[in-house]
Amino acid sequence: MAGGGKVSARQKMINMMYLVLTALLALNVSKEIIKAFNLIENSLDNSTKNIVQKNTAVLGSLVKTAAENKAAAAAVAYCNQVQSTSKALIDRLNAIKNELLLRSGDQKDPKMGRKQEPEAMLVKGGVAELAQGDNMEVHGNYFMKENGGKNGTDLQDAINKARKDMLGIMQKASNDPVLAASPETKKMLMERMKAIEEKTSLYANNATNSSGTEQTWVSMYLEHSPLAGVFAMLSKVENDSRSMEAEVMQALAESVNAADYKFDKLIPVVSASTSAVLTNQTYEANILLAAYNSKAQMVVTVNGRPIEVVDGVGKYKVTSASPGSQKYKVGIQVPKPNGGGSDNYETEAEYSVFAPQAAISADELNVVYVGLPNPISVSVGGVDPKNVSVTATGGGVSLRANKPGSYNAIIPTRNGNECMINVTAKLPDGRTVSMGSKKFKVRNVPRPVFKAGSVGFSGPISLAAMKVQANAVAALDNFVYDGVKYDVLSYRFTCIGRRTNGPKIQVVNGSSLAPISAFLKMLGPGDLIQFDQIKVIGPDKVPKFLDNVGGSVN
Repeated sequence: MAGGGKVSARQKMINMMYLVLTALLALNVSKEIIKAFNLIENSLDNSTKNIVQKNTAVLGSLVKTAAENKAAAAAVAYCNQVQSTSKALIDRLNAIKNELLLRSGDQKDPKMGRKQEPEAMLVKGGVAELAQGDNMEVHGNYFMKENGGKNGTDLQDAINKARKDMLGIMQKASNDPVLAASPETKKMLMERMKAIEEKTSLYANNATNSSGTEQTWVSMYLEHSPLAGVFAMLSKVENDSRSMEAEVMQALAESVNAADYKFDKLIPVVSASTSAVLTNQTYEANILLAAYNSKAQMVVTVNGRPIEVVDGVGKYKVTSASPGSQKYKVGIQVPKPNGGGSDNYETEAEYSVFAPQAAISADELNVVYVGLPNPISVSVGGVDPKNVSVTATGGGVSLRANKPGSYNAIIPTRNGNECMINVTAKLPDGRTVSMGSKKFKVRNVPRPVFKAGSVGFSGPISLAAMKVQANAVAALDNFVYDGVKYDVLSYRFTCIGRRTNGPKIQVVNGSSLAPISAFLKMLGPGDLIQFDQIKVIGPDKVPKFLDNVGGSVN
């Protein structure tokens, strides 16, 4: 938008059109998208809680050893610094959420920023949908306009600072005379610090948009999203911060015994940069034992199958093609320190796959056709396709499931001009919630046009071209549905010309043009032909007659 100073009438009109467009976009954010954002927010919050529990377990193991081991005591001190850094960022995120809840609620109680009715709680024990989840202005003003956009730039700076500070703590630990007394430990910490820096998602950098201009992180990811999307993004930043915190603490714990020291108790830990990925995006996780010697010859399995182990870390990668919750079992077998057999440890991990959210509406093209296997795909963000139920009402339409999320709408006999596709989802707490409906028009497949092979009858008729055609066809030119075919069952051919001694008539069963080839040889320019009584059959298996075609040949 234009700032101060003299603004032309044309620019004022452009500014006004932009405001109107923004308002229209805000009005068109569907309820399904808002619910999906709320499910994503809850999933990220649950994932963050799991990471916090694992971080607490790692720190607890170090604390138990710190009284007898100076290196462990040093690691505890650095872990506390890492947690304080992460907590400072998360406190800022929570304060921002609280402020936005106040502004979108009653300005007095942040609880009023979320819906109070029971059906707004899509995830048991989670957070309810926002009262104004589709609001596009509250956060725009907060991040971009107040104090010249200082709130937005401060948040972006805080995210990047938290990442740099946690890496800086690792840098200090690698130079600690107690913790990194051995070259092996120093090398391990430096290598892990570099790997964490490359792997972490805790970044808030500006980027170049599609028009080639630089756009701030706040503008790109917060300004133009609905309020529900902003809360989901803030939860993602919190998850990223806790994930990086876990990676750094894990490295510090491992550094305690990087040379020779071994803990008395071991815990299995599954660490991932993020627990929410898009379809066809690779999910990557490190599977390891907290504070265990990287030289240990351990065996790591996922769902019973061994995976690659590098420096005591199991490397697990899998590409998820479908949305939903993905669980896997982890087993770790570790040789005992005294060489007397091995100890076995097991745990389970879970991550969620979300399909990219897009709202595309073309009301005039929402059509299903009688007699065709009309394909329909349905997905609900954050819900396993197996827990999504799709039904059809009206129009004589029935649904046939192909696989989770994929259906064919079948219409044996048309019964009305419209139908509704209805979607419900079973949530983790056992409730079944409506996710919306979509109206479709019910139409018959359009009547085809008779052709003699490739020769049509809408203009001049080429006799030479007709003579080389093999079969008559019923063509659906420019029909949007690919693969629809009509077969010619029979037709009657009539011709009259200077050499035919009156009209010649041939009734043909089937589509072959061979029975009329002799008559075609008798014709010349200006002579007349006609095809009538043309009988065809299409996908609905109901025979029908086409319009007569013909004219003079040249």
